[in-house]
Amino acid sequence: MTEAMQTPEVPQKAAAVETPAPAAAETEKEPLLPDGIGLSIESVRDLLVKIHDCKVSLDDPVLMVVTMLNAYLGEVQTLQKRHEAGLSRLMTDKTDDYMKGVKEAVKALQEGLSSASVEGIKAVFNEHDSRLKAFKSNLSWLAAITACSAIINVIAFVLMGVR
Repeated sequence: MTEAMQTPEVPQKAAAVETPAPAAAETEKEPLLPDGIGLSIESVRDLLVKIHDCKVSLDDPVLMVVTMLNAYLGEVQTLQKRHEAGLSRLMTDKTDDYMKGVKEAVKALQEGLSSASVEGIKAVFNEHDSRLKAFKSNLSWLAAITACSAIINVIAFVLMGVR
């Protein structure tokens, strides 16, 4: 009968007899992955004792699952980093293209508004200039009419005074 199939009392006795070397216990407490993700063999053994009240020896095949799952986590983490790098490159490229499009649209809009504004200002100034010329012309005519009227009034007073 294997240790996994034994009752909880038997593995406890077997675990009490088998005491791992202190150096081996210290190295197994460290997780396999460098950033602390994953479980160490010792922490899985402690968890099984705590939850299921079942001690598992270091050479129990069930602990191979821990090693396989930690390796799987490492591969998933590597794949995730690769995908993050690819996504960052993609987003950078798309953002750069988007910004170029926005800059071109803003530049075209500025040129359109600037030319429209300049043309609008020129039209206003041309209209103002033509009205100013008409005003000056009318003012000159008024001055001429006023001068003629004054001369006619002087002549009329002179003629009335002579008679």
